[in-house]
Amino acid sequence: MTQPSMKDLTVRFEQHVKNARFIGKIAVDVAQKKVQQFCAASDDSSSKVSNIPTDAVEPSIDLPIENYDALTAKEIVAALKGCSTAQLLAVFNYENTHRQRRTILKAASTSDE
Repeated sequence: MTQPSMKDLTVRFEQHVKNARFIGKIAVDVAQKKVQQFCAASDDSSSKVSNIPTDAVEPSIDLPIENYDALTAKEIVAALKGCSTAQLLAVFNYENTHRQRRTILKAASTSDE
């Protein structure tokens, strides 16, 4: 059995870091959803979420991709090239709270750092 080279170890380490970031983003998003659900279910009228569907609100205004909601997943993934880390995070969070398309979530979570 041979020992892995430093390059192999570096590649494996970088993949573990990317996986950890992706899992961390998902954990934060799940926690945010649970807090929103808790607030919606609470009896405190000041913290209740309105009955407006999330699609009716115009949250895609802050996204770096124009006409985001009208694009296919393939078109969005292509448009993600060249986006900054903050823009990728915005797309990831938006997609995760709306349609949850895996191809877009994966593309938005991997950045060339």
